[in-house]
Amino acid sequence: MAVSFRPNHSFSWSLALVLAARFTSGVSAVAPALARQQLTRVQDPNVIFDNINGTTVVYSPVTGQQIPQGLASDGSGSGFSTSAVLWIVFSFVVGAPLLLAGFRGGRLTLGTAIGTAAVLASWAVIVNTLDNVGVSDVVLTLCILVLFAMGFSLGLLEMTRVLGILVLGALGGLAIGVRIVLLRSGLIVSDSDAFFLNWLIIGVCGIAGSILVVWKQKYGILNGCASTGSFLCGLGFDLVVNQQFGMSRGLRYLFDRNSYHVVDTMTNGYSPPMTTVAILAVSLGVTPAFAFAQWKVFTRVFGGAECDTFGGSVWEPQEVPQDEESIPQQSMDMPDTPTAEKPPKLPLSDNAKEGRSS
Repeated sequence: MAVSFRPNHSFSWSLALVLAARFTSGVSAVAPALARQQLTRVQDPNVIFDNINGTTVVYSPVTGQQIPQGLASDGSGSGFSTSAVLWIVFSFVVGAPLLLAGFRGGRLTLGTAIGTAAVLASWAVIVNTLDNVGVSDVVLTLCILVLFAMGFSLGLLEMTRVLGILVLGALGGLAIGVRIVLLRSGLIVSDSDAFFLNWLIIGVCGIAGSILVVWKQKYGILNGCASTGSFLCGLGFDLVVNQQFGMSRGLRYLFDRNSYHVVDTMTNGYSPPMTTVAILAVSLGVTPAFAFAQWKVFTRVFGGAECDTFGGSVWEPQEVPQDEESIPQQSMDMPDTPTAEKPPKLPLSDNAKEGRSS
């Protein structure tokens, strides 16, 4: 008896659906892995990426909600806008005096150091806490400049003398470390897994500057003035030449880890033009030259203290010695006997008078 075989089409469709479901689940399992790889590439553990129709969407791994994205201008403006011009003027007005005569600036130098530290700290905090809407670049820049004025005023006080000297030494080291890190595209250590090494280099330089100003005060002051001044002047020149695509972009790429700016950070990255690299290298190279020049030109440092040697304590201001010309020269003759101590003259006797007359 012949048996005819009729294919079961419903079974075939069921099998196809099962295979498709397994394939889809496999793709879904691979997607988070790809997202984690992309996540590692931008060094931000707080977001998950998903590409939908060519658009990058960012999600929070904690809440699962989408994180809206904004531009990471961070107050730098664009081209020669108002905020950009303000930063150029600020860089030269603050940097040039430190570079040329910071060693003689006294309270003004200490005030500038504390004000600059306030600018650095406040800018880093603000740009990392803004949402996707943010604030106007002009408003952000003006707020930071107001904080500089407050820090500068605080540094003029005698009670902040020690703090100002320590801050100046740390700023000098940090300025060197930041420029070293910005010398290469994607920072000096471009491997995303070793991103922390960039900050390790900066931190070591900052600590070294602090130790130097405590160990050898005048070396530390010279380094702080020349290094901070050359960094700010270099930033000003770079803003004029490359606007927001040179050092400005590198600083934002280094400091800005805001999850609302992560797409901008990922897509634009940091690729300095050759002029930026040249400005960074030159500013580093002239730092010891200007430090040595200030030491030779200005023989007196804060408060008019003599600077013949590099020793000195960071804790107390040095006393001002009197000029040699103002010190009266002591006579080589024997000092006269005070009048009160001279013996009274006795009257001559008659015999003595006769002997003198003969």
